[in-house]
Amino acid sequence: MRILRLLLAIIVIPSMSMAQSFSCGMGDRPACLGYGDTVCSSRGKCVSQDAACFESYQCNYEGFTCKSNLTECGAEYDGLLIRFNTLVDDYNMLLEEARDMRTEFQIALEDLEETRRDLRRSEEVLSDVRSCIEGQGSLDDPDNCLP
Repeated sequence: MRILRLLLAIIVIPSMSMAQSFSCGMGDRPACLGYGDTVCSSRGKCVSQDAACFESYQCNYEGFTCKSNLTECGAEYDGLLIRFNTLVDDYNMLLEEARDMRTEFQIALEDLEETRRDLRRSEEVLSDVRSCIEGQGSLDDPDNCLP
């Protein structure tokens, strides 16, 4: 009877291993999961039925992961952070330029107002000189009309 079981085992086991070929490390046990089953390690890390891999040394700086987009997400975050910092630097540079331009504009307005005052004074002096010259007789010296 033992020989019959042994023969049956020799015939059945290779055909089962051909259908599902996988290997386990020393001390590990293989398992077949049913619908909705998960595999959890003794440390409480679980893998669902749709996990693409389950390796004992899969932990890295991202934590336990099988197939993950955390690396891509981290790279995208770093790219966005660089872009944000560049935009902040550009904004600060433009803000400084705008402040400088506003200061220069205020100075130009003050210069314009001073030029307008000088023009009004010059027009008043010219008007006074013109009136003086027009009011003089032909024998009077026009230099008397100069301020």
